[in-house]
Amino acid sequence: MEQIVALDDDRLQKRREQSARVTQLADQAFDSQHGRCEWDSVIKKLDMPLMECLGLFDASLSSVPVRSLPKIVDWLPDDFLLLKDFVQRFPDTLTADDQRLVSAFMNVKQANCAMAYSMCIRPRMKADLFELITSYHDKDMSWKDIYQQIPVFASIDRLQGAYWHFKAKTFSGHKPATSRVRWTSAETARFHEIVRLHYSHGGKYNCLRVAECEFPDKPLQSVKCKFEKIFHGQRTIAVADMKRVKALVDEHDSTEETTANRLFWNSDDEARLLHLVTLYDPRAVDWATISSELRRNVSACKHKYRQLRKQREPKRVTEHADTVSSAVKELYTQNQSVDWARVSESVGLSERECLEANQFGDGKARWIYDPDTFSWDMANRMTAFIETNYSPPLPVNYTAVSNYMWIERDDCFKMAGLLRGEMTWTKDVLAKVVELRGQGMKYKDIARQLSPNLTAEKVSYAYRRHTKPIRYVPPSAEVKQQIRALVDKHAEQLPFLELR
Repeated sequence: MEQIVALDDDRLQKRREQSARVTQLADQAFDSQHGRCEWDSVIKKLDMPLMECLGLFDASLSSVPVRSLPKIVDWLPDDFLLLKDFVQRFPDTLTADDQRLVSAFMNVKQANCAMAYSMCIRPRMKADLFELITSYHDKDMSWKDIYQQIPVFASIDRLQGAYWHFKAKTFSGHKPATSRVRWTSAETARFHEIVRLHYSHGGKYNCLRVAECEFPDKPLQSVKCKFEKIFHGQRTIAVADMKRVKALVDEHDSTEETTANRLFWNSDDEARLLHLVTLYDPRAVDWATISSELRRNVSACKHKYRQLRKQREPKRVTEHADTVSSAVKELYTQNQSVDWARVSESVGLSERECLEANQFGDGKARWIYDPDTFSWDMANRMTAFIETNYSPPLPVNYTAVSNYMWIERDDCFKMAGLLRGEMTWTKDVLAKVVELRGQGMKYKDIARQLSPNLTAEKVSYAYRRHTKPIRYVPPSAEVKQQIRALVDKHAEQLPFLELR
C-alpha cells in the first residue's frame, strides 16, 4: 500500500511539473494580436499531442488575461472558424472537461465557448445577430461579404433563409401601441362579475355572448382575449379558498377517519418527522414505521424530509462558511493536510457540515483515469464516505466529497460516473481495450477490469465502433489538385469511346 501511495505521489509531482512547464511555454507563445496562444510552437518544443498539452495547461498559473466574448457578434470570423474546426475533434456533446480544453485553446471564458459551440452545432438567428446583418445591409454589402463576416451558418442560403424567417416572425403583424385596446379597472371589474354570474359548467359560450353584448364598442377579438384571461383566472383556487380547504382538512384529521395521503404539513408534523428520522441510523431509516406514525405515504415522508434538509442545512452551513474556510486554510498551511475532527471541534459544527461549508481548495489534486496505473482504493474510499453520510433519500453533496478526498470537484464527478459504469472512451482507454481484446480476453472481463459497474455491451459497442473500417474518406483539397494535374497531363493518352 505504501508503494502504491508513493507511486501516486511521484506521478502527481511529475504532472505538476509538466503542468507548470506547459503553462510557462503557453504564456511565452501568447499572440497579443489574435488574443490567443500559438499552440503549434508549444507542441513542437514539448513533442506532445495537442490534447495532452491543453489538459496540462493550468489557467490559475497563467499570466495571460482570458478573453470575454459573451455574444456571438463579439467573435471575429477567424476565431469562429478556428473554433468550428477544433470542436470537430469532440463528439456531439461537450463534457465539462472538453469545455475546459476548448477554453484553454481559444483563450476565451468557458461559458462563452459553450455558447459559441452551441451555435456551431445548431446555428440559429438571434436579435443581436439580426441587427448586425441589418447594419451590413444598410451599407449595401452583398450576402457573400456578409457570410464571410459571419460564418455561423453552413452556407449563404442558410444565412439568408434564417434572416428572412426571423424578420417575418418578429415584425409581421406588428402594430403601434396606439392601436391596442385598453381596459379600465371598472370594465375589468364588470367582466369579472359577468363571468361569476353567467358562467356554469359547460356554459362558456353563453357567458362569452353576454360579455360581447355588454361591451359592443370593443373589438370582438379583444373581448375574446379578455374573457380567456379572466375565465382561466377565475378557475384557479384563491389563497383564501386554499386556507379554507386546509382548515377543513385539519378538522377532518382530528376525527378517526384519517386519510393516508394528506396534502398539508403543519409545523408539528415537520418537527415530528425530523425527530423520528433522528431515531434511526442514517443508513437504515425505517420509513415504513415513520409513515405509519405520521399516517402518510412513504414517498410523501421522504419527499418532505428532503425538502426540510434543503431548507435548513444550507442556511446553517453558509453562515459558517468563512469561519470553516479560514480554519481549514490555517491547518493546511501548517501541515499540508486537513484534520476535519480538529476543524469540527474548533468551529462547533459536525464534520459533515464543515466539509459542506469549506470553500478553501488550494492544493487539491487532480484525478485522471489511467487504465494501466489506476487502483480502486481511492474510488472505494469515496464510495464508503458517500454511503455513510448521504444514504437515500439524501442527495450527494459533491463539495463535501471533494473536500474529504481533497480532489477537484469535477474529478469527483468523473470518479462517481465511472463507478456507475459511465466510461469516457479516450484514446488510451480504447487502446487498452484493443490490447486486451487482442490477448483473447472476453468483453465482460475487460469491463470488470476497467470499471466494476461497466457492462460488456458498452465495451463491445465501443470496440466495434473504434475498430470498424472507414468505408469512405473524402479526398482533401491537395489530392483533388493532384488528380486534376494528372488528368490534364495525360488527357491525350486516356482511353475514350468515340462518339457516333
